[in-house]
Amino acid sequence: MNVWLAIWRILDFASFVEIPQEQVQIAESVCSYEWEDSDCVEALGIVWCESLGNPRAYNGVDHGHFQVNEFYWANVFGKKTWAKRYDISTNTAMAHHIYNTKGAWRLWTCGRK
Repeated sequence: MNVWLAIWRILDFASFVEIPQEQVQIAESVCSYEWEDSDCVEALGIVWCESLGNPRAYNGVDHGHFQVNEFYWANVFGKKTWAKRYDISTNTAMAHHIYNTKGAWRLWTCGRK
């Protein structure tokens, strides 16, 4: 198990606030990837900033917890994958592909510095 995920769970237990299962699934999915010059904590920060960790987030053209942009990425991923864009694992895999293809978090509003 990832160290940060373990720390998050300890803090959750200590606070007596139950983290929704979807949030745990997002953290596990995000932290299962290597994010080149980043880490899963930064990736989870992007998720929180973009969607508050809502896997069904939608703002017109951006979808899922990573807010993957339909205009730029739907055709790249194809109809079959795009149809699963609200699935936690699929949305994370899409974000990982975008991150590796375009370099870092600059394509995400919350990733611009």
